[in-house]
Amino acid sequence: MWTTCSKNRGNTLTSNPSMSNLHGMILVTGATGHVGAEVVARLVALGRPVRAMTRRPAAASVPAEVEVVAGDCDEPASLAKAFEGVEQAFLMTAQPTGSPNLHTVVQVAAAKAAGVKHLVKLSVADGGRHGHELVAAWHQQDEAAVTESGIAHTMLRPGRFMSNTLAWKHMLRRGDTVQVPFSTRRTSAIAPEDIAAVAVAAFTDPPSTSRTLELSGPEALTPEQELAIVGEILGRRLTLVEPTTEQTIDGMARGGMDRELAAKMIEHVLAGDYGADISPVVEQVLGRKPTTFRDWAEKHFKEES
Repeated sequence: MWTTCSKNRGNTLTSNPSMSNLHGMILVTGATGHVGAEVVARLVALGRPVRAMTRRPAAASVPAEVEVVAGDCDEPASLAKAFEGVEQAFLMTAQPTGSPNLHTVVQVAAAKAAGVKHLVKLSVADGGRHGHELVAAWHQQDEAAVTESGIAHTMLRPGRFMSNTLAWKHMLRRGDTVQVPFSTRRTSAIAPEDIAAVAVAAFTDPPSTSRTLELSGPEALTPEQELAIVGEILGRRLTLVEPTTEQTIDGMARGGMDRELAAKMIEHVLAGDYGADISPVVEQVLGRKPTTFRDWAEKHFKEES
């Protein structure tokens, strides 16, 4: 049994004996991503039956014990087989913020049709409520697909991922200069492995009520400080260059975000100071401190030395 409190809620959450009897199939969407792949690996290590959903099953690299199925949220009919016989499901989407036809709505519809009993949903810090009003509205609709579904759920709200810094790797292969936007803005970034560990705790011992968990790392650092740590790990003198606002917008647009929305998001980010709060939830759930950026970077950047 695990007990914790969701940030800004103050309610104590305890496991539910009836929910704890769930031992059937767990579906992991986004199973090849930084968090999803780790969820799959941890569930396999516990001996739980796992089904991994991906748009490209042939390219998926998963443990041999895992059943791999095709599923594309842009083709809702493809999800019926993926959710068939599933008791619990991990829901996430790489859909750009502001996109129409919310993928979570499609996922939840398939879950309801299949009789899924418990959902673990990967959302964003504070449900996006500190973002621009258009961003906040989009994330509220995304979460509502789960919270209003009638299915028991665990909502995970992590802040910035430490794995965002992996984008630096291709620049480090070319030299010692790295372009990093918002370089002096502090955030309490979290390791994807810690998010996955909390998700697995929710699957293996579901609590008695649906709940929302705000997650963070153990410290608030700027990208400038993170790059300095990476430089120490690699034994290299690294130089940070902050791109212009226009260059940052270009990058977000290339990732699929509407250009006008990207500009509004950047304007909002530059005007705020949120994202640096440190939550106790990871430690409460896992019984250990969250992973520090230095420890995470030692694992993920050392091969670059």
